[in-house]
Amino acid sequence: MLKVSQKTEYAMRAMVELAIRRDREGTALVPARTLAEAQHIPLRFMEQQLGALHKAGLIESFRGAGGGCRLARDPADIGVAEVVDAIEGPQYPMNCLDDHLCFADAQCGLQGLWGDVHLAVRQVFEATTLADLARRHSARPEPVLVPASELIRPRA
Repeated sequence: MLKVSQKTEYAMRAMVELAIRRDREGTALVPARTLAEAQHIPLRFMEQQLGALHKAGLIESFRGAGGGCRLARDPADIGVAEVVDAIEGPQYPMNCLDDHLCFADAQCGLQGLWGDVHLAVRQVFEATTLADLARRHSARPEPVLVPASELIRPRA
């Protein structure tokens, strides 16, 4: 039901990549092109998301030769909620929680349900940091490539 926008997905992938690189390489600047290539994201789209993240104070960016970007704070101090808010602004599962213009506002049994959904998602976003996501990413097992010949089963 909850659908994450491609903008938010790309921004999250860029932030996780920066967190992982910070662990490996320290606070060295990472060019936008390097991030885009590492995450298979179109450069122009990457640059747009990095601009929004910079404006929100989540990354530092420097132009020119030797320029690039890096996290503005320790990955353990940057929550997923901050990244989502920087890209999307406040998000609610239903308009009635945002604008309160519904004819049944505060009298609808569904409004409480949507409020609970919003709260549950928000709590996960606030409790999860970039450091958590970088650890999850690094803990993934390496893919095992199986030759196609082993995937084909002979008929019995």
